[in-house]
Amino acid sequence: MSKTQALFSIGQLATVCDISIDTLRFYEKKALITPVYTNVESGYRYYNRENLFRLRSILRLKDAGLSLAEIRYYLESSNHGNEKKIEELKERRDLLNHSIEDLLVRSTKPEDLTVGETDLPDRLCLCRTFQVRDGSHALELIGEFYDQLIRQGITISRRWPEFCEYPDPKILMGEFQVKNFVITACMPVEKDDAPAEAVLYPSGKAVTINYRGEYYGLWKAYQALNHYIKSNGYQPSGYPQEIYLEISPDGGVGLEDADNITRVIIPIIKDKNL
Repeated sequence: MSKTQALFSIGQLATVCDISIDTLRFYEKKALITPVYTNVESGYRYYNRENLFRLRSILRLKDAGLSLAEIRYYLESSNHGNEKKIEELKERRDLLNHSIEDLLVRSTKPEDLTVGETDLPDRLCLCRTFQVRDGSHALELIGEFYDQLIRQGITISRRWPEFCEYPDPKILMGEFQVKNFVITACMPVEKDDAPAEAVLYPSGKAVTINYRGEYYGLWKAYQALNHYIKSNGYQPSGYPQEIYLEISPDGGVGLEDADNITRVIIPIIKDKNL
C-alpha cells in the first residue's frame, strides 16, 4: 500500500465537511490546518482522520461566530488562560440568546397574554426618575435623558436593552396610571465605563409577558401577570420593568400604535407565607 492510499485528498476532505477546496486552502494559508503529507513533485495535499477532526472543530467555532484569529488561539492555547476565552464565549452565547428571544418577542400576536418565567442577569444601569404628566411627557423626558448620555460618550451595554421601571406597587392591583405617574428610565452600561452613580439591578427570577397593542391597553398584561404571580405562589421582589420594541423604521414609539410591543418584566421570589 502506498503512503497516500491510507490518506484522503483535498477534495474528499472538503466534500465531507461541505466546504469548497478554496476554503480549505485558505485555512491552510492561515495556519489553522496542515496536511499530514504533501507530494513534493505534484504538490498534491493529503489528509488523515486527525486532520478531519481538527477541520470540524474549526468549522464549529466559525459557526459560533469566532474570527479566524480567535479560532487559532482557541485551538493552540494550553489550559492556561482559557478562563478568559470561556467567559468571552459565554458572553457571546448570551448575546445570541438575547437576539433569539428578541425575535420571538417580535412575533407576539395581538391578545396573546401568555406569561412566562425567565432568569434576569445582573444589570448595571444609569437611571433617571421623572414625575410625568402622561405618556407623551414621559417619552420626551426619557429622550432628553438618553441624549445626555450620548453626548457624555458613555458606552451603552449590548448585554441588555434599555428599560423603564415603574416604582408603584399598586400597578399590579389594577391601578394602571396613565396620568401623573412616576417612571424611572434605565440605560444599561458597561462596568468598566460606568459612573459612580450607576445602579445595580441584581440577577434573579422574574415573570414576563409580551404585549402587542396600544400602550394604554397594557393594563391587561399587568392583570395577567398579577394572576400568574398569585396562582404560582410568588410575590414581587422588585418594581415592574418595561422594554419597548419599536416597530417604526425611525425607532419612534407611537403610544396608540396597535403594533407596539411592550415586554413587561416583574422580579419575583417565592411567597414565604405559603
